[in-house]
Amino acid sequence: MLDMLLIVCEQAFLYFPLVLGAYISISLLKVPDLSIESAYVFGAICAARLMPQLSHLPLPVALGCVVLVSLLGGLTVGGVVFLFTRLFHVPHLLASVLTIGLFHGVNQFVLGTANFSLAAFENPLACFSLVPAHPELFMLALFFVVLWVLGALLFYTQLGYSFVIYGNNPSFFANYGISSKYVFCCALLLANALAGLSGYCVSQSSSFVDIGAGFGMALFSVTCLILGKALVRNRLFSILVPVVGILVYCIIQQLLLKVGFNLKYFTMIQSALVLGILINQYRHGALRKSKIDNLGV
Repeated sequence: MLDMLLIVCEQAFLYFPLVLGAYISISLLKVPDLSIESAYVFGAICAARLMPQLSHLPLPVALGCVVLVSLLGGLTVGGVVFLFTRLFHVPHLLASVLTIGLFHGVNQFVLGTANFSLAAFENPLACFSLVPAHPELFMLALFFVVLWVLGALLFYTQLGYSFVIYGNNPSFFANYGISSKYVFCCALLLANALAGLSGYCVSQSSSFVDIGAGFGMALFSVTCLILGKALVRNRLFSILVPVVGILVYCIIQQLLLKVGFNLKYFTMIQSALVLGILINQYRHGALRKSKIDNLGV
């Protein structure tokens, strides 16, 4: 039981930055930010390409470097989407799809192969190992707590409330001389940077980088957000939504493993779970009352 709890926590900590980023862009900003899939992979690739140059550095310093580079990698993807949407006036969904296609080639070029092993390098996430069976758990837990606190503080700032206002009425800021581009850019860059960090953490935990690792990450994020919103009630927006969502998702996944479910069908379960929750909410009128929330999350 304790081992299962540790596995659930570790999995939740690995993917929490991605879900938090999706919460900002997809749930609060209400844009179909499929580009988080590319940010997730490109952040991992940037960190992986840097690791051979960090072998002479102390592990805590190497960890700081790869974390920073993974954030910058994800941020780069967000910046490309922002340019497509705001500079070239491409609709956001199409801009995200084009970005995914563009970075599929960029990923191949930067990584040089479809897979890149990290097993030959010392693991920076294990620099403070307190649980021998889970050497990365302490640093992942630290990331989780830091992001939880920073996310909670962000949502109490004017910028955090601006994300929500943009999601409900993007033209609101024009009436008060506030740049909606600034709000949109901050949210998009932050969301994709967090996705890049999560991509590095997962690839480091798996000891390899795969350019196809981003497949299904948008559905994964939406599933977590749907679960979180279904369980966290009576709040306009809250850091508890991604926290509860990712924890419940990982618990469900581990329970299915315990009963012998084949996880190659788990994507189907994700879709069915989201559909079931949405149908239930529509039946109770929760979503019909919100005419603007076209994304349903």
